[in-house]
Amino acid sequence: MSPFDEGLPALDCHAHVAADVTSAQVQGLDGAVVLAVTRTLAEAGYAADHGDPALVWGCGVHPGDGDALDEFDSDRFAALVSRFAVVGEVGLDGRRRDMDRQRAVFVEILGRCAPEPVLVSIHSANAVSATLDALEMHPHPGAILHWFLGDARQVSRAAALGAYFSVPGAMSDERISRLPQDRVLPETDFPSGGRRSGRRPGDTAGLEARLARIWKLGEAEVRHRLWQNLRRVASASGSADRLPERVQDFLLIA
Repeated sequence: MSPFDEGLPALDCHAHVAADVTSAQVQGLDGAVVLAVTRTLAEAGYAADHGDPALVWGCGVHPGDGDALDEFDSDRFAALVSRFAVVGEVGLDGRRRDMDRQRAVFVEILGRCAPEPVLVSIHSANAVSATLDALEMHPHPGAILHWFLGDARQVSRAAALGAYFSVPGAMSDERISRLPQDRVLPETDFPSGGRRSGRRPGDTAGLEARLARIWKLGEAEVRHRLWQNLRRVASASGSADRLPERVQDFLLIA
């Protein structure tokens, strides 16, 4: 038996799940632990009240969603975030032209998150430098850069800020290899990640196999390391105490 056979389930640190998901649908995730990010405060509020407890819900304001930015209210966000272990999806999206508004919202979110024991799943598409600038000004120990496409210098800068990196199966081997192994977390970004990133939330087996090849490790050891990475960022951010008991139990044995 492998020393890494602890019965740890698949882990998915960034996926989009409808807040009205049914328990039967969640059972189809085969026990995977999924951090289910939301796009708007309205969606986050619904998830907080009605979301399936088997998922770890996030409180999000997606920077690529104009409606999410329009409805953002700092006081409402602050009231909601105290009910979550995860903030996400938040950040900046350089594919839009409203960067000043995005930046103002993101900075406000980071400020509100400063005293909160949460993981923060951050979007930085086409806005890597601006995202790191904001994090440098408002650092958070739970920062996780989702699908990060920065160059080697930007990876080093992000790591120096204490950030972790969640990677989908659609990310290239070259980009994955740039990331420090002790900061990597798995994700599907379902459904945006496409089939290469998983057919459903929690479908990270293909990614684990690739990481095993890239890192020259066994797949069981890869899963163990990914859970250890989550344990470290959850401990550093204080979010472990807000995570569901089931997830806390897995962190204890990782």
